[in-house]
Amino acid sequence: MEPPNEDTSLIDFPWVAVRFRCQFCTRSKDARLAGLAWVYGEHATLRWLLGVFRSGCAWDPSNAARKPQKYGRKCGAYLMDIGRTSPPDLPPSMSGLTLIEGGKDDSYPAEPADQTRRRRIGGD
Repeated sequence: MEPPNEDTSLIDFPWVAVRFRCQFCTRSKDARLAGLAWVYGEHATLRWLLGVFRSGCAWDPSNAARKPQKYGRKCGAYLMDIGRTSPPDLPPSMSGLTLIEGGKDDSYPAEPADQTRRRRIGGD
């Protein structure tokens, strides 16, 4: 299975829910796939739906009410499940084990090594 990207249409989206989030504000939306297909059509792409989600944002660069700013903040809307290969609601026990790079050789020793104390030689 190929992971979804922004050009994926709703008819090809592999999961039941589409999750929208914003990096800068608290806006978020979890929409059911069937409801989105009913309202926007089954051939609507995720990029287009992200634009619809972004249109309600005060930081959207295409918002006519805002004066464009060179260094101003822009909308940080994104889709959480872009590039993901496993379903977002899969329980952790079903995902299997994860291999961690390194292993035992990279671990720290259980007891710290004895440190040699430096002594001052000579005067003062």
